Amino acid sequence: MNKTIKFNALAIFTAFILGGFCAKAQLENLEQSLFLNLNCPTAQFNDKLIGIYPPMLKNRVGSGAMVGFGMGYRASYHFDIGYGEVSPYISADFQWNALKGEYRDDFTQAKCTAPNYFNIPVYMGVNYRYQLTDIFTPFVEFGLGADMLLITKETAGPTYNDLKLRYKPTTNFAWQVGAGCYFGPHVSASLHYQGYGKHVIDYSSNTADNLSDPAYLGTVTTTTEINDVVQRNIGMLSLRIGFHF
Repeated sequence: MNKTIKFNALAIFTAFILGGFCAKAQLENLEQSLFLNLNCPTAQFNDKLIGIYPPMLKNRVGSGAMVGFGMGYRASYHFDIGYGEVSPYISADFQWNALKGEYRDDFTQAKCTAPNYFNIPVYMGVNYRYQLTDIFTPFVEFGLGADMLLITKETAGPTYNDLKLRYKPTTNFAWQVGAGCYFGPHVSASLHYQGYGKHVIDYSSNTADNLSDPAYLGTVTTTTEINDVVQRNIGMLSLRIGFHF
């Protein structure tokens, strides 16, 4: 499952980059950008884990994320409007967040595998920039699109009756707004907020009792697989360093 998630995510990201290089050869005003992101989780994504853990289970999955990293690609086309430039764009990011360190330590001590969170937002939007000097060009931008949330499989040992939790990919409406500055034509720094909305996380377990009550774990003897869902409001505050060509 983990390998499949990583392969699919990288395939999507690579397709965007290759498509952009092909278009660049045909469109003179096309700008391509690569980004490095530092991501701070917000909303319920940043909530503290409550109760006994591991495992995550219904009351905790989709929360407890640490500051993470990501990368992005954007293709935009420039129009000079006399008072700056307007640039419609399409972009895709690949964001990674693990559980916070204190929570991961508890998983390790319990000989459990902690889940990782991956977000892949895709946006269409508009960037506006105004050149003040040869060096400083401030900008603002806004985008709408969709976010895919991927959560890796969670496993536990005999203490938890070899519990396995598998999470289905989920998509939701997403938006982002950002502001920053170009330093010359090829480098920029900016701050963005990305709202991924309320993801409905669908997961299954090989443990047959009430997934929302950890007190049942350790006493279950059956392995009938059941499903459950939980809703989480997820957002991200991102510091982005861009490279443009």
